Parts: sequence; C-alpha cells; structure tokens
Amino acid sequence: MTDPPTNIRAHQADQALELSWDDVGPARVPYRFIRSECPCASCKDEWTGQRILDPATIRPDLRIEALEPIGSYAVRISWNDGHSSGLYTWENLRRLADLHEGRSSS
Repeated sequence: MTDPPTNIRAHQADQALELSWDDVGPARVPYRFIRSECPCASCKDEWTGQRILDPATIRPDLRIEALEPIGSYAVRISWNDGHSSGLYTWENLRRLADLHEGRSSS
C-alpha cells in the first residue's frame, strides 16, 4: 500500500496538481493528464480496463473545483467539466506522478 502524499496542492493558473512524497521531490502533474486517467466506470471500462474517455474531448480550461479526502486511501477530484466520480487512490496518484516525471513506480 502506498503512503499518502505529504502535500497536495492545486496550481490553477498552471493547470497542474503538485504531489509530494517523503522519498521523492514534488511532481507537478497536468490536470489534463490526471483527468484523462480517471479510474471511474464512465471513463474506463471496469472489465477490460480500456479507456472510454477520449482525451481530445477534455476541455482546455480544465480546473479543479474541489479535492475531497476519501477515508485514508484516496481523494475525489471535482472538475469544472462536471465530472467528480473518480476516486484517485494514493497508489494511483503516485503511479501517475511517477509516470509523468519519468520515474519508475515504487
């Protein structure tokens, strides 16, 4: 199980979510990348894992409206496109940050 990030900060002007863990420096992950990787059933087929959401349809002015902690394992991101059903686990956010930063996932 992945530990929660030590810091999460939304940089609205840069459209990037800053995520930090104790063992690595901060990563600024673009909103569009995070949104395109939404794990919910309307964005990703539950059975095949195939992406349903076409990244080309994500609005260019994407913003985070709210970050809601879900227990001690995830965060729900509410986007200004009306989407808010994806639960991003700490493990998933770490994977996305590592992927974006070109690091191997721990």
